[in-house]
Amino acid sequence: MAEPGEPLTERELEVVRLLATGVSNKEIAAQLHVSPNTVRVHLRNIFAKLEARSRTEVTMIAVRNGWVDITAQAELQPPGASADSPVADAAATLNMLQAIPVIAPMVSPAAPAAQPTPVAPNPQPLPSPTLWQRIASLATLLAILPLMVILLQRPAVEASSALDDFAPADGSSDPPMVTPLVESSRWHLRASIRTARTRPAVAVARSDVYVVGGEVGRAPSGEVLIYDPQRDAWREAASKPTPVMNTGAAVIGDMLYVPGGATADSPATDRVEALNLTTGEWEVLPPLPRPLAGHAVVAFGDRLYVVGGRTLGSLNSAMFAFDVKSGQWMSLASLPTPRSQLAAAVLNGRIYAVGGYDGRQEYATCEYFQIATGQWAACAPMTIPRGGLGLAQVGSVLYAVGGGLSGFVGFNERYDAGADRWAPFETPAQRMGDWRYIGVASLPTQFYVIGGSTRGVPLADNYVYEVLNYRTFLPAFQSNPDQ
Repeated sequence: MAEPGEPLTERELEVVRLLATGVSNKEIAAQLHVSPNTVRVHLRNIFAKLEARSRTEVTMIAVRNGWVDITAQAELQPPGASADSPVADAAATLNMLQAIPVIAPMVSPAAPAAQPTPVAPNPQPLPSPTLWQRIASLATLLAILPLMVILLQRPAVEASSALDDFAPADGSSDPPMVTPLVESSRWHLRASIRTARTRPAVAVARSDVYVVGGEVGRAPSGEVLIYDPQRDAWREAASKPTPVMNTGAAVIGDMLYVPGGATADSPATDRVEALNLTTGEWEVLPPLPRPLAGHAVVAFGDRLYVVGGRTLGSLNSAMFAFDVKSGQWMSLASLPTPRSQLAAAVLNGRIYAVGGYDGRQEYATCEYFQIATGQWAACAPMTIPRGGLGLAQVGSVLYAVGGGLSGFVGFNERYDAGADRWAPFETPAQRMGDWRYIGVASLPTQFYVIGGSTRGVPLADNYVYEVLNYRTFLPAFQSNPDQ
């Protein structure tokens, strides 16, 4: 099953171009010499990959990306085509946008700038408040506090009706809503990455954050950028020979490994490339046992681990490990719950696999692989399902960030392995709703969240979450927003 963000095949692009003319499925089938059922399959994949909900939306995406010329398509539209066909709607929208006049700001060069008016100082100091005035002020403050708490909770209630589009795909009831009552200063924006991107591979090496590839302009990228947290600055490294997206990265010794991913030619590849951090050159390594994308990648000791993901046509339940000394891949115990778009991290000799997506629904699942025994076990699930999330490890705590492939995500979660318990922590206000396909990098006292998308818009964000901070997040749960 196709996943959001995957590149369109040549055949799917042909279907999109014909769809933009407003013809029916039967007419598309006749022109491509295929059956109408095959056209429906192509359309289902196109809608999933472009995250579109209508033919008009597909047409507008095609116009925006230069796949079709809307003016030429409008001229070629069949005489009997409906006025509310996708191309007609798209052309009307385009004409409306072009007709909007650009209004320049009215600035008069001759008008002198307003001068500030000086304010005379208070001729005598204000008298100190009396004891009764102080008591009255304190009583007023105590009376207002309950009202302030009620008002702080109201936005979450009123906003619930606007979130119907984020209802879970399985029709289940909405998860508990969480509203931060205490503003946190743990999240900070740092220097943005040069180009907005989703699905990057991110890893930490020598205290720097490496960002490899990702989806840039709806195509896989080979760009490699390095972020220096001390200088808050970015620099370039040698581009990856094979541009990829929808994969992960991990560092062992002086090598940064990037296995598999989606390429411009295939939704999943078995190609493995590694960046030599000393020489700055890329090397080609033995391929994965099967093509993979949407998997999680971690390192422990001298082994690179690949968990979950999707192979060509189906979910991948196999778990693979690459021994850097022998240069060989090996198969390990299968992932109990096969899924793609999951996240993984190492903690206390365990590889935790969290969240995920199977093409229809997101997962709150938490499972861990005990490296010493080679066995899988279950851990407490997250509060809500998350797919396309990131997972950070700082100290003895895991931090699940983002998600929202099929449901509203208004908070993140931290996992206490000792207590086997998840607890919410705040998300930046601008990223409420969905924060998907991000790259996460863990450092000793903080973690970074880079790129991703919100409401379908690629991001150039570079957020840092300071774990060692004195502020506290106090969530307010509302199981029923209407009460």
